[in-house]
Amino acid sequence: MQKHPITKRYSSGHRIADLLLCLNSSFSTQVLSRWGVFAMLLVVLHTRCEAAGLSRIAATPGEILFVWDEPHQEEVCIREHPIGGLSQNNGRVVWTGRGSEGRASVGRFSEGTDRLFSGYTIAVKSAHEAPEPPKYVTDLERLARRNAFPRTSASKKGIACLLDAADGRGLGVAWVNQNIDIAGLLDFESVSPKKSFEYEGRRIGLRTGAVDSLDKTLGEAARAGQRVTGILLNNVTKRTPRDSPLVHPLTDPQSVPLGPSAFNTATSEGVFYFRAIVSWLVDRYTREDAAFGRLDGLVIGNEMQSHWSWYHLGLAEPDTVIKEYCNALRIADLATRSLHADFPIYVSLDHHWCASASEDPGKGFSAVEALEGIHTISKSGGDFPWNVAFHPYPENLLDPRFWRDRAAPLRFDAPKVTFQNLEVLPAFLKQERFLYNGRVRRIALTEQGFHCQKGKDGEEMQAAAYALAWKKVVALPEIESFLYHRHVDHPHEFGLYCGIREHDGSSNVLGIGRKRKFWEVMQAAGTPGEENAFAFALPVIGRSDWLNIVSTHFDPPRPPQKEQRKVAYDFVLHLKDARAENLQAVEKRKVGMPDEVGEAAILEHPKATGRGSLFFNVEIPPVDAATQAHPVLKFDALLNHSKSSGAGFHVTVDGIEVFSMLLRGGGRESASVDLSPWSGSSVVVALVVDAAGDPAYDWATWVSPAVVFQSFGTGL
Repeated sequence: MQKHPITKRYSSGHRIADLLLCLNSSFSTQVLSRWGVFAMLLVVLHTRCEAAGLSRIAATPGEILFVWDEPHQEEVCIREHPIGGLSQNNGRVVWTGRGSEGRASVGRFSEGTDRLFSGYTIAVKSAHEAPEPPKYVTDLERLARRNAFPRTSASKKGIACLLDAADGRGLGVAWVNQNIDIAGLLDFESVSPKKSFEYEGRRIGLRTGAVDSLDKTLGEAARAGQRVTGILLNNVTKRTPRDSPLVHPLTDPQSVPLGPSAFNTATSEGVFYFRAIVSWLVDRYTREDAAFGRLDGLVIGNEMQSHWSWYHLGLAEPDTVIKEYCNALRIADLATRSLHADFPIYVSLDHHWCASASEDPGKGFSAVEALEGIHTISKSGGDFPWNVAFHPYPENLLDPRFWRDRAAPLRFDAPKVTFQNLEVLPAFLKQERFLYNGRVRRIALTEQGFHCQKGKDGEEMQAAAYALAWKKVVALPEIESFLYHRHVDHPHEFGLYCGIREHDGSSNVLGIGRKRKFWEVMQAAGTPGEENAFAFALPVIGRSDWLNIVSTHFDPPRPPQKEQRKVAYDFVLHLKDARAENLQAVEKRKVGMPDEVGEAAILEHPKATGRGSLFFNVEIPPVDAATQAHPVLKFDALLNHSKSSGAGFHVTVDGIEVFSMLLRGGGRESASVDLSPWSGSSVVVALVVDAAGDPAYDWATWVSPAVVFQSFGTGL
């Protein structure tokens, strides 16, 4: 099972709450809520500021208004903290006065800069302690804003990457998506760009071709009556200047693997351009006359929890990624809702639910951890209406038969959420603590497709997968749209052929080829002809009818296999740095049942003679003075094949053997090695295996090997 992180430092260095992830019970929800309230109370008590606690911050065209519920006779001050920045400071005093008033206001603009995009704290002026985390404007009702389109659609049917508008109309799609790369829109090179706009007194250049292309695409969709979900991206390449205001300080253009990168919310210039381009997009594409086309919402980034590949922020811990992403999310919310009364923004997540796409926490984490972190931060700063854009691809992207997915059980602690257990997503968000003003947050399925395998059954299997997915989406009212990915196969999409149409085989990557069986099935979805068109799928998926297509019964979470551990050194994460000697094979593995989040492990396959070793250079931490916890090497020794005749497991520290065990095939034993004698030293730790005679099936596996802190007599 997954070992969830206990605490995260999300704001001002305060420990907010234990993130009790993936727990499906009212008791667990109450515990988490109480922890959250308790943590915030600790913050207030710590500041000894009885007047602290802004209960409401509102914006008008000319002012920022503050209200607090606990009047105080002493003089208080309100400080301004601009959103963004990697380091925290005490902010700038913008108002002082008697706390007994219970309310105050400041001008909305200061030297041309909009104070809407700042957080605020209030404290007794004579206090020296750091104030509570900043609160942000959440009340925008007094701003003159648009409300140009309804929030409902006649159909949930949509296509991502639509290449031909006429074909989309023929399929009857109500939704399409549009990638919007801010790096491609903004022009930092031209001295006098042909297109530009003014924002906060500054002239901002735009690339004419990019704007014209966006106008054309959004205009075609508007004329076809299709709603458009924008996917807001920030593509960084090796050619992007390191000092570009769009490049986050933690993002190195030379190491970005695929292009999509984090928005720069760490510098004042980065924040300025981000809020400027979002404001421009909403202003241009929510006009009542739809003169340039229309946008109906914005997804902020792409698959943020798999950030190394799809929201690149370098090697960064989950709390750093979540904090920076929340800054972008809140800026986008303020920029959009200050112009349009109900313009939704979405958090982008892939199908890794309690599992992660990466074994390295510096490259990725789970969707649940992302949702819990975003929820905690948004609540602490003043809740706002963020929504969820989810990608429930099958467990295996190359196998469309998601109804066979073993990693997608009906549990809140499922490793993945695919169409097999899609019910988990809305049920999770329907928990009271995730509601916004008593309402469930919107869910849009903005990218997911089914691979068409080669062979005579490939097209039928792909079409059947869509039929079952469609039935489930229609049965879940919380899901507003299902944008199938993609319209036409892309010849360079990692071997995936998800298209409703084939690629035409030409050198043009956008070449449109013949229709697959899928085309007629999608066309019939949501029409009177649906039942006849979908009938072929029932025997394919092993059903006799479409009744009870979604479940309301969920299994309880699995108990964790291991307690929380304070890890000082993780051997799996450092496997790339290890030196191997006399081994047939060395591999990273996941150990556990398919429907559980596997434990990270190292497999060593010994040779027939001699010992095989992996050598790690390890800094053994000193004893924790505060808790008297000692450094200990913890792991499970697992001989991961029942046919093995036996293998030996050994551990040495600077050549001294400190552990030895012989296991038979399938055997598993937990082990603990006290490293106190080497506390504070640099040593070489070797994980050693031997074949004990016969190396066949000797899959010697070290499960979750790590140096952790243990308080002897009390456990971990």
